[in-house]
Amino acid sequence: MATILVTGCDTGLGVEFARQYAGDGHRVIATCLDPAAATEATAIRGNIEVVKLDVTDHAAIEALSRQLKGEAIDILLNNAGIGRPHPPFGETDYGLWQRILQTNLVGPMKMAESFVAQVERSELKMMAFVSSRMGSIALNNSGGSYAYRSSKAGLNMIVKTLAVDLAPRHICVLALHPGWAATEPGGRVPVAESVAGMRGVIHRAGRHHTGSFVTYHDQPLPW
Repeated sequence: MATILVTGCDTGLGVEFARQYAGDGHRVIATCLDPAAATEATAIRGNIEVVKLDVTDHAAIEALSRQLKGEAIDILLNNAGIGRPHPPFGETDYGLWQRILQTNLVGPMKMAESFVAQVERSELKMMAFVSSRMGSIALNNSGGSYAYRSSKAGLNMIVKTLAVDLAPRHICVLALHPGWAATEPGGRVPVAESVAGMRGVIHRAGRHHTGSFVTYHDQPLPW
């Protein structure tokens, strides 16, 4: 069975990724901001370890990498992120913007750099990043959401660049759109369906898919 490291397992998609992978018998390392408060994650049965990690804390990322030194991580699943709020033009919260960028953009890059050796050592050699179609420049016809859009557009560029740089190490890198998942008001896609779809994309991906930006039902998205 594979070993999967999932960030952002306090709620939502992260919890469901951990639940589904553990339910299928895989080893899961589920990171949370506060494991003591992450009751859904800690209630999951199976081969799962819930660990404290803030992806904006680079020292903590490095410490976890050292703790897992010598191990193989088949799938590094960068899920942690901030989605809301979306202040309109003229009401920009620049402090919030910086926090979103540190969480959605810089944190995943630090995870990739810190765990690349463990991923390369594995059989599956997969890095998957939960992005959003809101990070697509080509599909932006509605405006707004400056901080969130820019963080996901930047994440998409990281994914594409990592795909090039890590190709010699045979690591597949994907950007995944989870759909408008029901993790927030108005969400239409059931969380379990979204996660099952993204897992299917990851499972079917070969090295020639590296650098792809796709939906949870495996449809390509424009950058």
